Amino acid sequence: MATRTLVVACALFLGLCIITNGKPTEVTHAYCKIVWLLAVPCDQVNMAIVTQIKAMGSYKLGSATPSLIQANHTSAVGQIENVNFTMNGTSMGLGCHVEGSSISAFWYSLFDNGTNYCNLRNVIQGSGLSKAPGFVEFTNEWLCLGYGLSACK
Repeated sequence: MATRTLVVACALFLGLCIITNGKPTEVTHAYCKIVWLLAVPCDQVNMAIVTQIKAMGSYKLGSATPSLIQANHTSAVGQIENVNFTMNGTSMGLGCHVEGSSISAFWYSLFDNGTNYCNLRNVIQGSGLSKAPGFVEFTNEWLCLGYGLSACK
């Protein structure tokens, strides 16, 4: 039993290191990091995300390159979050690995009841990518504060 627990703990730690690229996560702000895998080429994913951000009134598109989309989200109470989507092709270019992050600008918003998760999820869902072939989402409470409390609209 102890061996099984050790293997699971190592697998979770390895997954955390892969998702965060081994870098420490900012802990003075509310944040969320999500990884999505899709069986769709990254150029189509990029276009869908940019189109959705432009269509959503609470988002302001910053820079958009083939591999990085940067935007800001302003909540109903005026709080600003930095939202980023990074895209990399999967093996043989058959799909796309997308990393999303949303970080609140204010230190006192450490517990945001899932706002940062919803910032990311609403873009992916609104763009239709959550129904794309091969769609898989990876995150947890360690990577996404308030994930378990989120109620996205």
